[in-house]
Order: sequence, then structure tokens, then C-alpha cells
Amino acid sequence: MRAAILAVKRSVSLLSKRNYAERHRCDAHMNELPVPCGPWDIWYSDKQSYYNKVLAIGTFWFLFSLGMMIYTDSLFLNFGPPAQPAPPSDMIEECEDLDS
Repeated sequence: MRAAILAVKRSVSLLSKRNYAERHRCDAHMNELPVPCGPWDIWYSDKQSYYNKVLAIGTFWFLFSLGMMIYTDSLFLNFGPPAQPAPPSDMIEECEDLDS
């Protein structure tokens, strides 16, 4: 009985074992690279014109948004001192230190 179990175990292990040494290895070479057919500059110029339009629209939108934030006083960039300075010194009450 033990011999039959060992034989089944051996056959199962041979079926499940992967034998990597027998596989043929094929190295990559330059002939496998894709080769462009036809002129590529038309496609490239179309893509670049699209990207340039996206860049121009994005720049315009950023500048417009920044201008509107400054115009509506939603954003204060501290370019100079505030328009309303602190109150005069005669309006400020001084605290008295009470040592008790």
C-alpha cells in the first residue's frame, strides 16, 4: 500500500513541477520594435496644437480666476500695508498690573 501511495505522490509531483530549464529563452532585439509607417509629423503637429490650446485655455482660466478673487476681495495678497491702520494710541486702554 505504501509503495502505491509513494508512486501516486511521485507522479503528481512530476505533473505539478514546472521545469524552467527546458524552456527556450528568446532575448529581445531591435527587430521587434514598432516601425512607423508614413509621415509622423502630421500626427505630431495635430497633437501639439491640441496641447497648446489646452495650455492657453488653462492659463487664461487661471489668470481670470486669480483676477476675480483679487477683484472681489476673496483673496488678499498683502502687497502693502493695510488700508486701515491700527487705532490711535489714545483709544487703546492700558492694562494696569495689579500686584496683590
